[in-house]
Amino acid sequence: MKKLFILSLAAVLAFSACVEDSIYPYASISDVTNTYAYDAATTVEVSATVTAFVDIKSVNLYYTAGKAAETSASMTAGSNNVYTATIPAYEMGTEVSYYIVAATDEGETTSATTKYTVGVTPPNYAAIHLNELNGKTKFIELINTGGSDVDLEGMFITKDGGETATWTAVKGQTLKAGELLLLYSEDVVVTGGDQEGYDENLVFHSGLSAKKAVRIQLFNPSGNCVDDFNLVECKEAATASYSRVPDGTGSWYHTAATPGAANENNTTKAVEGLQ
Repeated sequence: MKKLFILSLAAVLAFSACVEDSIYPYASISDVTNTYAYDAATTVEVSATVTAFVDIKSVNLYYTAGKAAETSASMTAGSNNVYTATIPAYEMGTEVSYYIVAATDEGETTSATTKYTVGVTPPNYAAIHLNELNGKTKFIELINTGGSDVDLEGMFITKDGGETATWTAVKGQTLKAGELLLLYSEDVVVTGGDQEGYDENLVFHSGLSAKKAVRIQLFNPSGNCVDDFNLVECKEAATASYSRVPDGTGSWYHTAATPGAANENNTTKAVEGLQ
């Protein structure tokens, strides 16, 4: 996943007190989506928003169907910086994976890899939400608010806007409808920690503070954000958890910790400082 930043570089020029800001020279790829491959006769349109502060030289789609060799297609620019390309129809059951590469004069930006299977209903990633965050015992709880199971493989979490995932779901991780998934920080699963021996696939590799600003973002495998807890100012340290009330769909409140169980139904104190 690539993100767009403006990097400020102070340049002291000879015989001049001027300071100039350099422009971030790479493209940003976001909102990657594809249509559904209903059957063996259906082509799939892939779209993405590609932006840059410099000229974009090319945007290409790279895809692989089954065990075939990788194929590329040039993506066409449309309105609002949306680029599109089409993946041909394939036989039922064929697994197709794709990614996008956007190039400028300075280099390339590559999107996350997305997969779909022809004839298989794609997972409803939008049903997965952040449900409870706790900086005391350092856990993140997810919930499936939908009516069907969701294969989580490839979903990931970042902290504080980082480009590196702090947790990524692995093959075989499925969250059933209405169920909760509990992730613990590596800070409490090390030898002698409170959760020593916890399943490594359920460990996020960062800390989590109860008294500092923090941003926890949940993404689908395509790199699109599906939920975002953005505490830009910690106006009151959490004595326990930040929780959604009601579970999965409500606003954020200070509540007692309920790891792996329904959140406390307490809306007395809203979490302030969220953006």
